[in-house]
Amino acid sequence: MALFRLNPSVSATECRSANSNPANMPLLSLRQLSVTFPGPRGQAHALHGFNLDLTAGESLGVVGESGSGKSVTWLGLLGLLPAARVAGSARMNGTELVGLPERHLAKWRGKRIAMIFQDPTSSLNPVHRIGAQIDECLVLHRGLSGASVRRETRRLLDQVHIPDSAQKLQAYPHELSGGMNQRVMIALALASSPDLLVADEPTTALDVTIQGQIIELLKEIRRDTGMSLVTISHDLGVIAELADRVLVMYAGRQVEEAPVEHIFSSAAHPYTQCLLAAVPQLTGARQRLVAIPGQAPEAAHMPSGCAFAPRCPYSEPACEARVPVPVSLHIHHWAACRLADTNSPMLEQSE
Repeated sequence: MALFRLNPSVSATECRSANSNPANMPLLSLRQLSVTFPGPRGQAHALHGFNLDLTAGESLGVVGESGSGKSVTWLGLLGLLPAARVAGSARMNGTELVGLPERHLAKWRGKRIAMIFQDPTSSLNPVHRIGAQIDECLVLHRGLSGASVRRETRRLLDQVHIPDSAQKLQAYPHELSGGMNQRVMIALALASSPDLLVADEPTTALDVTIQGQIIELLKEIRRDTGMSLVTISHDLGVIAELADRVLVMYAGRQVEEAPVEHIFSSAAHPYTQCLLAAVPQLTGARQRLVAIPGQAPEAAHMPSGCAFAPRCPYSEPACEARVPVPVSLHIHHWAACRLADTNSPMLEQSE
């Protein structure tokens, strides 16, 4: 695996914003976003100082193990974590979302930022027909009425390739397969014509064949609508299919960010390398899968240094002293690891 060397002329801040179009404001700009939960053993810091610029039309993949903060980031900025304290800044098209009164934030949810979840059947209302649920969304977010509502609902079901859409309007969620319900969830998300779609583990509950269909559908929708897409997944195969840029998270922190091709060919952070080593390869010589030893720290008991150090094969005593800062490896690539700017064995691998 080839790894990039440090480019000292490029700052970490420049790396974070390298994918932004300087002629336009980012669609979404997050600065020092944090999410904290109260708990019996003290404050649980689920997200630490999250920074991100997302441009219009961009597709971002967010990867990491369970508990890494992938979903908490987006649920927090949308006000969907009522027990949590959200701090920092989340500006969308210049409007600050953090601290926005619920009645105003509710207008952004669904209409400007839509989110779909990994278990579509439980996300839909079991006592209402599919058509009625989409109708309600169209009335609420787009102000449609009368016959135009049902026409648009039919069009949305056709857009997500649900066959016999006229009949499916009358179906209840339990009468449809998981794949069909996921398509309904995508139709609901598209009903408000959002600028940003957040797909949280959109294929996890589906079989392999249906997973491929949903991935192709999301690619098609992004191409046809121009909306931005954030895909949250532990499945690197899904990320490889959908993302332009990949953000790797561990224990509530960003640890690496790069274009998708760099993540797979030139991963620099030990955690990213470990994630890749645990993925089975379908081509080439068979390789032994390597599980990551140990487990991530609890949010209420974070170490003072690098949170990955106890599990890292390259850990040194200095790693446990302080949280590593981002190191610029390329204009589009950075990693938060103290070894990234040294001559450690990790960085001595050649192409």
